[in-house]
Parts: sequence; structure tokens; C-alpha cells
Amino acid sequence: MIRTTRISESGSDFVLSMCLIVTLMAMTHQAIAHALIRFDLPAQPLDTALVTFGGLTGYSVLVASNLAAGRQAAAVVGDFEPREALQKLLVDTGLVARYSGSNAFTLALANGASDASEPDADAASGKRIALAKSSYALVLQASLTRILCRAQPDAFGRYRAVFQLWINDDGAIRDVRLLESTGLKERDAVVQRALRQGALDAAPPARLAQPISILLTPRPDPAADCQPYLSRMD
Repeated sequence: MIRTTRISESGSDFVLSMCLIVTLMAMTHQAIAHALIRFDLPAQPLDTALVTFGGLTGYSVLVASNLAAGRQAAAVVGDFEPREALQKLLVDTGLVARYSGSNAFTLALANGASDASEPDADAASGKRIALAKSSYALVLQASLTRILCRAQPDAFGRYRAVFQLWINDDGAIRDVRLLESTGLKERDAVVQRALRQGALDAAPPARLAQPISILLTPRPDPAADCQPYLSRMD
């Protein structure tokens, strides 16, 4: 499970200012958008609830930690479409979901309120920034699938892992830190090496705080997910 956590780097602690949760699952956008899913989520801290929600639905979630910090998600119990469940989860948080695709969203303050973390940004600018960041989750999803499928075609999509990425302005991956093992040391090494040598399909948007935390979850049909990337090895 990914949380907004403190990590020691160069002898000092810092708080992740952005938590990007990308759950890689083999569902079509239409299926995700309309399928009924069983939810059994207790009331809990919002950042924890969002990680669980992403794992259940395959949605890509981008949320600034200072926006989620201190907020409590409502309990969600029953069979719901993902968007309905998310709406229930956000009740009384003061936040609403802003979608950039059928299975990718970011969070914003409700009622057009300004975000105190960006006092100098006007509302239009803030919306453009949020949309760019949310859309970038889809870029990450496709790019990481491509990189890891080519690095380990017989293993990708069959394990869970959590890691952090640092991305250069040109989209090259500068560094990787594994937070949760894939379960095998040899596989961990392959994942880290492939990512460090990889590049994403687009440069990151401006003001995307780093590192970015990524959650990989097993896919129902990983061979089918990898096939497009293995058939055109460039």
C-alpha cells in the first residue's frame, strides 16, 4: 500500500509532495467505467482509501499530499460503479474528482475554492495544471507497461510491487527506488535496471512534484497486455 510517507535522503527527511497511484490492470476503459464492483471500505484516512480504491478499480489517481492530508474518507460498502463509489468516498472531504479519462482522475477543492498551497495561481491555471497531471497518469501507465513487458515478458503483470521514480525534463527516468519487493531479488534487479534505462512516452508536466510513487498490481491477462509491445520491439 502506498502512503504519503517520510523517506530519508542524504541524511534529511522530506515528505512526498505528490502521490501518484497507477494501478496497472487489464480492463478496458468502458468496462472499468460501468462495471459494478464490490466495495467494503471503512472510514479511513483519505490517502489510504485512494490507494485501495485504485487497486480495486484500476483507476489512475493523482493527488497532492497536502490536499489529502488530514482528510477522512467516508465508508463505502456495497456494489457500485467506480465513479459512484468514489463520490461516496469523498463525501464531507471538501474535494471532488476531476476526470481526464474514463479511468484517470485527480482531486480538486469543491465549489471552486482556491487551494491554499497555490495562493498565486488563478482558478483557470490551477485547472490546467490539474488536468495535465491527471493526464500524465495515463502516459505513465502505458510507458511502464511497455518498459516492463519488454524487460520481463514472462513475469510482468504477475506480481505486486511499489517503487518511486524520479523523471528528467525530457521524460528519461533518472532514478528508481524500490519500496516493496516483487517477491524475488532477481526480479527486483531486472525491474530497477529496466526502469533506470527507460524513457517515458512524454515529458512530465510542469510542477509535477517528485518522486512519483507507483503501485503495480497483477493483471488478469498479462500476456495479452504485453503482446502489442513485444510485436514491435523498437
